[in-house]
Amino acid sequence: MAFVPRTDAALHYACAVLQDCRISRLPVDPLEVAVSSGISVYPLSQVTQNPAWQPWNLPAALGMTDAITIAYPAFCIIYRDEARDPGRLRWAVAHELGHLFLNHFRDFPDQMNPGLSADSTLEEEADVFARNLLAPVPLVDVIRFNRPRQAKAPLFGLSRTAWMKRLDTLGEDRSLISEEMADAVLYPFRSFLLNRRCPKCGRLFEDRRDTGRCPQCGCEELEWVLE
Repeated sequence: MAFVPRTDAALHYACAVLQDCRISRLPVDPLEVAVSSGISVYPLSQVTQNPAWQPWNLPAALGMTDAITIAYPAFCIIYRDEARDPGRLRWAVAHELGHLFLNHFRDFPDQMNPGLSADSTLEEEADVFARNLLAPVPLVDVIRFNRPRQAKAPLFGLSRTAWMKRLDTLGEDRSLISEEMADAVLYPFRSFLLNRRCPKCGRLFEDRRDTGRCPQCGCEELEWVLE
């Protein structure tokens, strides 16, 4: 295609979806996002076992790696429920959501035909959406600054490859996020980010005043718990 990837639009859509779906903890589940957004999702095992459900491009779906979007008779995502790597599956579904939220199937139907090679520009836009849905920059920055040892791929439900790509693109994406947008993304996660556990008495609580002291026993060596 002739145009430059719309990185800003893809990023802003991802942040808007996080807010609209009221995502408040990690890892983000793209299947829940799809259902919450009114997008149908089907496990491949259900499709292949139901003779009454035979979309015209089912062969393309059977040849997919982790997930694919079927545009006819209605938009839906089919995913491999037997996938062994949850991180890869989470990324694949988020990537397909990117295609849908960015209207790729409606605006560029010829490029999105399952029988054609993927268009690099549209694929890059979907990747930008996926990484900012699953690992939004404000959350990554806050966690890496406060607890760098916990800022790892499993926390975000990503494969190691996807996490390294997320780290490589942080600077690029950060430049497109305003302070207001960052605050809007972080606000629903406030309870998740404020969780503390006292190693002495075992109490789990939200340290909203950031006192660093257990209200039960007064212990000051609290653990930051992301759960």
